[in-house]
Amino acid sequence: MKFKITIYNLLPLTLFTSIVVVSAVVLYEVKKNPSNQNSINSQLIGKKVPKVKIQKINVLKEAIENKSLDFKKYTNEFFAVNFYASWCAPCRVESPVIENLSKVVPIVGIAYKDKIKDTKKFLGNYGNPYDQIGLDTLGKIAIEWGVYGVPETFIINANGKIIYRHAGPLLYNVFKSEVLPLVRGK
Repeated sequence: MKFKITIYNLLPLTLFTSIVVVSAVVLYEVKKNPSNQNSINSQLIGKKVPKVKIQKINVLKEAIENKSLDFKKYTNEFFAVNFYASWCAPCRVESPVIENLSKVVPIVGIAYKDKIKDTKKFLGNYGNPYDQIGLDTLGKIAIEWGVYGVPETFIINANGKIIYRHAGPLLYNVFKSEVLPLVRGK
């Protein structure tokens, strides 16, 4: 019985080899620079905060207010924007670090695809580090900001430009090594 080598016989082996090579290169890059794991490129870095109306909420009254979030309030100072949700497990993990961040800069929280009563309960359980809270019920605001999922945190400089984005839970090592040097370098 003779085995005839054809392109169809080599295709699975070629495809498998290609996948292994690409995976090895990606893993090597992540291992070489682990701090880049949550550093997703953003079109907004270096640009002003997106001009989108964000409905402000009052969690104590469980009500939507008749005004929008006011980013102009932070003129000439650094601040952070944190997208989070009550149903988000990683948001619970990052809550102590967000609390620490709030001691350094004001933080605007944006409740992503959440209900006000659930947001109130979440903040009651994990603390409320936010200077203002907005509601993004449909996820359209997150799209304008280029958010992939919650949690995501943005650092905005004194000129109102986004200078940093962290996708995923903000953990203490990243807070200490990446975020603090940015905001203390004011």
